[in-house]
Amino acid sequence: MCMTSDEINYLVYRYLQESGFEHTAFVFNLESHTNSCNIDGTLVPPGALISILQKGLQFVQAEISLSDDGLIATDSDSLSLIEAVIPDIYGISSRTMTNAVPKSYDIDNNENDIPHVKFEDPDVTMMLDTTEEQPAFENGTSAPSENFQSEDHNDDSKENVFINKDNIRHFPHDKEVFSCVWNPVTDKLATGSGDSTIRIWDMVDTSKEPIVLKHAACSGNDKKLDITALDWSPNGEFLASGCLNGSTKIFKNTGELLHTFKIHGAPIFALKFNCKGQYLVTGGMTPSVVVIDLQSAQQYQDYKFNPSNLMEATMDIHWQNEKTFAACSNNTVIYVCRLGLEKPIKYFKGHEREVNVLRWDHSGTYLASGSEDRTARIWSLKSDECLHTLQGHTGIVEVVRWMPPKNKEQKFMLATASQDSTVRLWNAKTGECLHNYNRHTCAVLSICFSPCGRFLASGSVDRTFKIWGVKDGMLVNNYQGGGVISEVCWNSTGNKIAASSEDTNVIMIELTSESGS
Repeated sequence: MCMTSDEINYLVYRYLQESGFEHTAFVFNLESHTNSCNIDGTLVPPGALISILQKGLQFVQAEISLSDDGLIATDSDSLSLIEAVIPDIYGISSRTMTNAVPKSYDIDNNENDIPHVKFEDPDVTMMLDTTEEQPAFENGTSAPSENFQSEDHNDDSKENVFINKDNIRHFPHDKEVFSCVWNPVTDKLATGSGDSTIRIWDMVDTSKEPIVLKHAACSGNDKKLDITALDWSPNGEFLASGCLNGSTKIFKNTGELLHTFKIHGAPIFALKFNCKGQYLVTGGMTPSVVVIDLQSAQQYQDYKFNPSNLMEATMDIHWQNEKTFAACSNNTVIYVCRLGLEKPIKYFKGHEREVNVLRWDHSGTYLASGSEDRTARIWSLKSDECLHTLQGHTGIVEVVRWMPPKNKEQKFMLATASQDSTVRLWNAKTGECLHNYNRHTCAVLSICFSPCGRFLASGSVDRTFKIWGVKDGMLVNNYQGGGVISEVCWNSTGNKIAASSEDTNVIMIELTSESGS
């Protein structure tokens, strides 16, 4: 048996990442250099650390249940993990076991009899899938008939989305792909990867080579240069990127580098153009949110919400309008800021733990936030208190997204995704949960509505992304990928959907016009 510290560190890193401890995983990764170890993460299944611990626990249970005369006890209590580590302290040994059976008794530890193993603690709930992986083809993906499955509900009234299986494409990076975002004007897709590059793909003519933008030149000292944030300007002419090395770059959509900013000196977690593309706001692992004036290419304003707390980090940022934005941090507070004013115009307090994500609705009336306290909340500038606390998730809320308001029925509908492996749809005005989409088996990391608002896509640690009917809450399509799906997004016309994957691929699927997108 061979076991290295690199292997242990990698499994611990993956456990932290999959469990939603993003900052802890980030720091552990930097200190242990797991990114530089020779381990292909795409081959390591979700929940690997828990799975191997469970098998070890079963072995210890069998070992201590074996008496000196070769008999195995049948009435011994199940061990906890700590009891298995120090059984003598808890008075557990083979000599205390009674009611033993012959050694030839077959202890049933067949993992196929346990298709899903649920692991829970006070801070995280995740579902680990130990079922056999679907067979893969040479290109690393399953056959379309196997890995893209349409759900037939035998009801013509159900929503449906039609997949052209000949138009499932895979576009490779050199390392895992963390983000993907469609140009709002053209069918160009920008993707960011752990290989420190951004690639712009032409999804009209997919035979073209991508435009490769190098955010940073890797050197022996640069252990981790992941692209952590991407955003297109509203007119589609410019692309902003943020990196773990703390730099922000602005490119033209043709690939020309226009500006490089090194303001934060720490990893960038979020960046956003305002609605007119005049300003870019950036935030990351520093107690500072910076607004950049793109016309002068200079820093316009620096908001230091809590400068004495050097551990404060900005988790997400979103503009309400061309001059006002909200930022959330790991200190449970949400700040609403207006350009030109030194201090925030509003402080929203109510979450009990770190706030991960926030989004203004399309009218700028309501602000939704998601937190590690397992709730989402709805806020308004007209009130100091939250309007609704959306409770129901049993894990960290990772994502919140508003439904496009195509009609009155869709106005103020909000979707949330959680580490508990579910997606929920809410009426944000009443706080009522309308649907609970619960067919994922691991944490859901990304959700996105189709432009028409009829469909919702979700991507998960379980290596699938799914398409749901919003009206009836039914699963209409399921795609089995080769790695963790970190982001899903629809293009502006709704006839294409893209997903970024840990297996180094970007997946793009073209939908037929019958999809109604």
